[in-house]
Amino acid sequence: MVTVPARDGNVVLAPHVFLLGAGASIAARHHWGGSGPALPSMQNLIEVLSLTGAVVAAGYDPKKIGFEELYDEIASTGEHEDLRKQLETRVAEYFSALSLPDTPTIYDYLILSLREKDLIATFNWDPFLLQACIRNQKVISRIPEIVFLHGNVKVGVCKKDKITGVQGHCCIKCGKQLTPSKLLYPVKQKNYAADAFIKGEWSKLRSRLSEAYFLTIFGYSAPVTDVEARQLLLDSWTDNESRSLSQIELIDIAEEAALEKTWNDFFVRDHYSIKTDAFASYSLWHPRRSCDAFAAATLMNKPWSDNPFPKFETLKELQAWVAPLIAEEDAYAKAGAPFSGKPIAPNKEQ
Repeated sequence: MVTVPARDGNVVLAPHVFLLGAGASIAARHHWGGSGPALPSMQNLIEVLSLTGAVVAAGYDPKKIGFEELYDEIASTGEHEDLRKQLETRVAEYFSALSLPDTPTIYDYLILSLREKDLIATFNWDPFLLQACIRNQKVISRIPEIVFLHGNVKVGVCKKDKITGVQGHCCIKCGKQLTPSKLLYPVKQKNYAADAFIKGEWSKLRSRLSEAYFLTIFGYSAPVTDVEARQLLLDSWTDNESRSLSQIELIDIAEEAALEKTWNDFFVRDHYSIKTDAFASYSLWHPRRSCDAFAAATLMNKPWSDNPFPKFETLKELQAWVAPLIAEEDAYAKAGAPFSGKPIAPNKEQ
């Protein structure tokens, strides 16, 4: 059965879901000029974290085994426990020290391009997405929900009250300091249900994915150590009754043929697109209106005008440009006023 995504007039209530892998954070760092510590991928993590010597001492050849394969073997066999602890400690220390520059990054644009109904799910340990969320939420309250599928170096948890926040802060209920969220490392059998926080994050993603009208996968390669994750994603997407009307967007620099092979099970006919630049993605060309604009074009045959983000030098300029879109959303929330479907001029006084 095909179900039209939830709508209220020309306002689409169904979510846009973004799925982020390591490639997204690497692209973000490249976008701001590559300053600061290098951001590793799983392919060069051993080298970037200066762990080559320890890996060689344990009898492994870093040129023949990557971080994912190495960690999976150590965890599966129970051997080299000291090396495993060293790997985990170094990961937490290195990623915790990373921070965004003061200027706008891809993550700032991404967060401000989506609404409260939407969701960004990340596999990344780095704090970039959380940092972008915090600094934009101070000005723009209507931002998407953020979930951390493998934990995060800056996310804290109160297990007693099931409250999450930023490490170093206290639980808003019991007042005790939040403890670090569990980091999931690259083993084939991760057991996403074993940790309450991780289980909850996946539950949120699966719920939104089963209702999503637009799915964007940014820099995530679905590696072999994420077999369980890929299946969970596919099961939730398959349960989506509007899937045959929905769109998948891949943002990646990998070869198109390889991407199509990886994600073929998710595609319905030709309802997908592949972009190499995040700034060419649909949500950045229709900020905060991606699902609405897509529905107008495909369901009503009345395409909306493109409204791409300009490139800004300061966060204040970016946030001011978004403000008129927020005002339109407020008008809808208060009186059910439909969206204009046209680019909205920013308020120059902000």
